[in-house]
Amino acid sequence: MSDDVRSSINSSNEDINTGTFNFEIEELDDAEYQIPVVENPPTLESILNESEDNISLNEDNDSVNWSQGIHSNSALCIDGGSETLSLASQRSRNSSEKKGTTSTSFLRHVLLKGISSQITSATERVNAGTPTCMTVSSMVAIGTSHGYILVFDNRQALRWCLCSPDEDQGSVSSLCFNFDSTRLLVGFARGHILMFDLTNGKLIRTLTDVHTPATAVLSVKFTDSSTLALCSDSGGSVFELNFKRTLGVRGCDSKCLFSGSRGEVCVIQPLLLNQFISHPLQGIILVAMATLSKVIVISIRPKMRVVLVRALPPNSTVLPMLSWQFVVIQMGGSGKVVDPVLVYAKENSINFFQVSVDGDGKLRVTALQKLVVNYTILSLHWLNSWTLAVIDISERLHLLDVHTHEELENLDISNIGLVYESSHFKGIFTGGNVSKAMALAGEKACYNTVVSHGNQILLLGAKSVHVMNIRPWTERLNYLVKQKKYLTALSLGLSFYEDPKAAVGLKGTREKRIEATKAKIIQILEQFIDDMENPVEDIPACIQYAVSIRHLDIIFNKLWESVYIDPVTKTIYLESLEPFILNDQIICIPPAILQQFVNCYEQTGKLQALEACIVHFDIGSLDIHQVVQICWLHGLYDAIIYIHNKALNDYITPIHELVPILQKAIAEGQEMTAKQIELGNKLLVYISFCLAGRGYPIGEVPKDSVQSVKYEVFKCLTSVHSKNADDNELPYPFLRTFVHFDTREFLNVVSLAFTEPEFTSELGLRQRQRLIDLLLQIMVNSPGFSENEIGAFFTFLARQLSKSSSDLQVDKQLFQKVFEYLTSPSMTHREERQQALLELLRADALQDYSKENVLNLASNAKFFRVCEYIYEQSGEWDKVLLCYLQDPMRRPQVFSFLRNILLLYKNSKDMEKILDIISSNIEDLLELDVTNTCSIISAYRMDKLDELLESLVGKEKLQLALLSTLLYHKPSDANSDNDPEIACKYFSTFIELICKTDPDSVVDELRNNCDLYEAKELVPLVQRYDHKQAEAYLLECEQNFKGAFQVLSDKLKEELSRKNEAEVDGLVTEIIGIIQRSQIAYNEAQRQELWLALLDIFLACQNSLSEKEKTRIIAKILVGTAGNANASGILEYLLNNRKDLKVTVWRNSEFSNSSHFTHGETFL
Repeated sequence: MSDDVRSSINSSNEDINTGTFNFEIEELDDAEYQIPVVENPPTLESILNESEDNISLNEDNDSVNWSQGIHSNSALCIDGGSETLSLASQRSRNSSEKKGTTSTSFLRHVLLKGISSQITSATERVNAGTPTCMTVSSMVAIGTSHGYILVFDNRQALRWCLCSPDEDQGSVSSLCFNFDSTRLLVGFARGHILMFDLTNGKLIRTLTDVHTPATAVLSVKFTDSSTLALCSDSGGSVFELNFKRTLGVRGCDSKCLFSGSRGEVCVIQPLLLNQFISHPLQGIILVAMATLSKVIVISIRPKMRVVLVRALPPNSTVLPMLSWQFVVIQMGGSGKVVDPVLVYAKENSINFFQVSVDGDGKLRVTALQKLVVNYTILSLHWLNSWTLAVIDISERLHLLDVHTHEELENLDISNIGLVYESSHFKGIFTGGNVSKAMALAGEKACYNTVVSHGNQILLLGAKSVHVMNIRPWTERLNYLVKQKKYLTALSLGLSFYEDPKAAVGLKGTREKRIEATKAKIIQILEQFIDDMENPVEDIPACIQYAVSIRHLDIIFNKLWESVYIDPVTKTIYLESLEPFILNDQIICIPPAILQQFVNCYEQTGKLQALEACIVHFDIGSLDIHQVVQICWLHGLYDAIIYIHNKALNDYITPIHELVPILQKAIAEGQEMTAKQIELGNKLLVYISFCLAGRGYPIGEVPKDSVQSVKYEVFKCLTSVHSKNADDNELPYPFLRTFVHFDTREFLNVVSLAFTEPEFTSELGLRQRQRLIDLLLQIMVNSPGFSENEIGAFFTFLARQLSKSSSDLQVDKQLFQKVFEYLTSPSMTHREERQQALLELLRADALQDYSKENVLNLASNAKFFRVCEYIYEQSGEWDKVLLCYLQDPMRRPQVFSFLRNILLLYKNSKDMEKILDIISSNIEDLLELDVTNTCSIISAYRMDKLDELLESLVGKEKLQLALLSTLLYHKPSDANSDNDPEIACKYFSTFIELICKTDPDSVVDELRNNCDLYEAKELVPLVQRYDHKQAEAYLLECEQNFKGAFQVLSDKLKEELSRKNEAEVDGLVTEIIGIIQRSQIAYNEAQRQELWLALLDIFLACQNSLSEKEKTRIIAKILVGTAGNANASGILEYLLNNRKDLKVTVWRNSEFSNSSHFTHGETFL
């Protein structure tokens, strides 16, 4: 992008996003504006006593400056405006305040009193009629119903009162200024278009035949070209108007761009580029048009082409809306472009499209987003590149953030009395020559009565003109402060401070904008402190916002001065500092305030909080004497350490002063208190931090002091006697105290310290040897330590010996003690001892012990990982497998090990050993994971399947799981290329196992694997387990339907004798199915015989079933015979044997609804 383009974009973007508001209060001339004299002015008392609901609409005599917009290069300053607030809005605001919500005060409503009064005056004096339309640039033009055009300058002074020479042209229907406001196009309801020269007020063109005859002019628009304009009429057509001048004679050629016969255009909006001289679109004239059903964007220069067509919602009762705006758009990566964005809307849907020029110079239209609102849209306009002003059909103005889709403001504007253009859309002045759809949709048309300019929207009322604009950032804050909504104002101010781009009217570099917002927030904070009403909420809020803008002076000066006299507010203030102190947002506090803070927390008993805060304070602010005294009194050990470290650069005294307290507690031999345990733990952490060169409890040791701190603390720790030792003190009191307090944790501290660089040098290794010798002397060669404590030392020692950098010297007798402790079969700390022994093995530190001896001891101690390591070294993988199986912690990992090792040793003797171990431990493996076990067997052990099944004798469920997973129910990811003969071979075994463990599944398995067996071979098997359903199924497979029937009939009789109605019903269903399927082998007579035999079972039973249940089952049988037997014969047989059943059976709905038995009525 060229520098000119970039410069143009930057300057234009400033104009788009911000507005310049220069308020100039000007007294209006009552005579000039026909303002009536107030005969009885209200008294001061009456005004003060007036209720809020009767508040005057005119709040402030402010004026509004119309900022420079993208369609104009001139600014319009309207003086004499009056900021207003509708009664509905006022009530809404009051209501919302009671509910706890706050107004963001985005919009300012200004009544243009000068223009409004002159409209009224013109109506009364010259019979100009009521306002009908409006347009705005650096001036304002208002058309009237009697054909007058009132043109006002930027001071609301009337510049011109224009009218048509032909008084019979009806009302003014549309207006438009050119880009420099020197020409004004005027459209009339009866079709004429006039052009006025605003430099002298003369009529310079009269256009009478430039659009469809007998139609009203709905819209006139200038383009970037001074010789090209557009118009649309009530017939729905759009024309371009080419102005020319030949031999001093002005003329105009018109050309139809869009015919109303293809859809009636309601609104047109050309894209104006006069503020973007170097934009790639310069020279291209784009026009957006909208009919009731679609949006169309066309390019008319340099050549005609359609750029975009989009369908609209079909509802024809509301008009579509169009609006252009240049917007900064974030591209891929970090690039940004400024391109026009078209927003079109209808009903409740708002769509955004970007128009750009690609690298080849072609126009490209990109859909950006879609926004759906919960109201029907009446009018829509951009106010800046991130805000839309939308008016709904109930005349409420909604301010929308297009990025977040948040509704920023919602105002009732129904009191304005908005003017609608319905008469023009209905074609009243042209004989109603419009379509019904156009007339209906135009009922609330306001294209020319709600117009936007820059960041303002102007609304034309019946007797007034109103302006809605986004308040500049300072005014928004002042508005909230004036209403004493300080917290809302501070929140809004902080949002401007954090994101200055969001502040309308805030200019300059980012640093200057931040400084400006910071100054404003400080000003609000000062006023807030003066007006504070609720200290509990207000004081913390003041501190929060002051910290957020990094201005702490106001906290320690103005805020402190306002609270310190009252003990309650002082306590609230001091307690409110705590979270900011703990977050290091407040570090330096004036000493006087800090003294009060310490006293307050001591008096209120918040000692832990006090200690936590002290270690965050700047040491120079503390009263050392006061704080140390309180810390010793209440045992605030962290604070004591912090003060010694930071104030005195002394890391040794805390050890000398605090260890004796712990030593005394240990010497008493009683259970230690929580406070004493806390002290011991803090000292361990402190020593660990010092040996690592870190600050305690927070922060860091100064870099130039790290080495000396490590040296001094280590020297102190290993000193023979303490500074104030008496004659009874044992040698090395500090080491002795810590190992007595918590041996394991102290040794962990030492082990961690040994990883520091200072202990890896030659001198460091000697220091390490010395410390271990001292610990050996204290713990092993002296009484007073338990077996667990000595064991912890041995574990520590083993780990140190296993270090690759270790050069420790330990005599053999001591090492033997360590080894014996590590390999002890005791359960105490077994995992820790196993790890230490494993580390010794890996470090090759057990050369004096035979592998067999170590292996034997490890096995007795159940150190399976040690055994595994030894077996791995000798390549005994079969024994490694056993270690996995025996180790409860590592059993789930056995399959991963097996897959790897079998792949590594495929086709070798080692593999056979491993497979033998798998076979001998098949039960354990199956219980662990059936799927993984079968996967390994399928790949390596199918030839041993008989042996595997044999080894699982008596474990039918495991046998079944093995066969099922291996052959018949393989996982989806399993290998499926097994020989089908193997599946056939073991199928009878599989069915037998199911008969034993899950009889209900036998029939399903037979049905699903019918290709794996011969039915006659399995009949004896299922008979052996008395599985009637399976036997019947197998007999049916051999087409022995009579045999299958007989088997289930016998079973049915047994269940009838047991009076098991559920089983009876299921068996009847199965038998009916067998008889029905028998038609493939039996003739009708044979099937009839089976049906009658089944009926006989129920006709013969006496008390096995209730009459109701018996009747239901007989009806079910009869329904089953439908189409499968001689219905007449069966019914006759039934009626001859059980006449009492005839009516009951027939009434059964299932039976009576059967189409096969309609003739049964003859028998009934």
